[in-house]
Amino acid sequence: MADVVETNAGEVRGVAANGVVAFKGIPYGDETSGDGRFRPPRPALAWTGVRDCTDYGPSCPQISIAEMTGQDLPPEIETMIGVWNHERRTGEDCLVLNVWTPQPDVDASRPVLVWLHGGGMAVGSASWPLYDFTNLARNNDVVVVGVNHRLGVLGFLDLSHLGDEFADSGNAGMLDVVAALEWVRDNIQRFGGDPANVTIFGESGGGIKVTSLLAMPAAQGLFRNACAMSGAILEAREPELARTTTESVLEQLGIGSDVEALCKLDADALVQAGLATSGMSLDSARAGFGPTLGPSLPQHPVDAVRAGSGSDVNVVLGCTTHEMVAFMSSPELFAADEASLRMMLGGMVGDDADELYEAYRAANPDDSPISLFLLIVSDKFMRVPHIRYTEALLAGGAVDPRMYLFDLRQPGLDGVERAGHGSDMPFFFDNLDKAPASDGPHAAPLVRTMSGALIALARSGDPNHEALPNWPAYTEADRDTMIFNVECRVERDPMAAERRAWDDATL
Repeated sequence: MADVVETNAGEVRGVAANGVVAFKGIPYGDETSGDGRFRPPRPALAWTGVRDCTDYGPSCPQISIAEMTGQDLPPEIETMIGVWNHERRTGEDCLVLNVWTPQPDVDASRPVLVWLHGGGMAVGSASWPLYDFTNLARNNDVVVVGVNHRLGVLGFLDLSHLGDEFADSGNAGMLDVVAALEWVRDNIQRFGGDPANVTIFGESGGGIKVTSLLAMPAAQGLFRNACAMSGAILEAREPELARTTTESVLEQLGIGSDVEALCKLDADALVQAGLATSGMSLDSARAGFGPTLGPSLPQHPVDAVRAGSGSDVNVVLGCTTHEMVAFMSSPELFAADEASLRMMLGGMVGDDADELYEAYRAANPDDSPISLFLLIVSDKFMRVPHIRYTEALLAGGAVDPRMYLFDLRQPGLDGVERAGHGSDMPFFFDNLDKAPASDGPHAAPLVRTMSGALIALARSGDPNHEALPNWPAYTEADRDTMIFNVECRVERDPMAAERRAWDDATL
């Protein structure tokens, strides 16, 4: 297989193995350090000769997963579910992407899938083992792209009050993703992909990126299909909140409004100042660093799609049934009594806590207090925002959006089985070899149904395929939802009573 491809900046060499050619660390943008810091991305500088793209490029400097989530992940998680506890290589000049293709054939016109990694807008990269898309590309004859971009304080520090050149610094990380999609438009045909048939997909923070892109004017026309997994942003950061966060970071650094000094600081010092300012938050896209209202995002995402910005995109959205168990698995929490859990719930949902708790208890009379607590916070941060976003899509004229819930459960600390955050990814990605903790007798059929749905969406804009029960479009009248499990089924308005409990509550 050919392993050298010409891009608009120069030739790149990949590696042919396991039925694909993989190109890793291809620059899609120029340096973002120094005078590129906090500014919009610039095209990659051209090079001469053949650039070796056989290993991953740098990840954005970032806080650790433990700092973001408040809990340490065991070392075995890297081999069992394919994620990294820490990035192997970081560097501020991180505008690189990876391409997996069965064959770099300019006439192949394969569907293209662009992966946007998770990590709450603050951590992660496209380099994790779980995000190696060899299997998905080879087994389905598609081209897959994974994108690195600026994160956290480097990607979303709003300095718009310090000069016109920083007018969009609060969305620099999202503008990086737009630049990557423009690179795909201009180059992917040489890798065997069809630039007119691009699907964006992302999980967690990647889902936030997907649902933000649907609202960004600059991203319009760069993709045809979208799949947001366990992450839907309704409202971006308001300029006032972003400005307050920025002022706290500048105070932490002790440099006032000296932009020149800010651009010369060590990147790790900026990252630590961002951590000290924003801390840990389950709502990090709004409370910490994330998409911000400004020139490139003039409306809140939910308002933009309600006004029709996603009307020509085929959209699939969904999450797992017990998302927050992945973030709330401490023995102390599971040992807490009902009074303590209700008090904790009040800190998360405010004055609606008691009414929500009673509504969930009425719908789930046999559940323990910790089970009710986990359901409520999972719905607050994940399931209900996905529903609200889909309702906005429908109001904006979107054609046939579809929703799913992943409900393949595993035992928790209390022995109760739940489906936590991220547990659907190995099946969508056909990557059980990278995540053996998800493997078992159930796995192969579920891979066929779930990766098959993702590929069908990429090929035709419709996730239906022969290995899956008919998946109707979501409507407010029926709310048909695909339940992914050992036996997949469509359920009308799942957990309806719990959904209705949020009608008068504040998300």
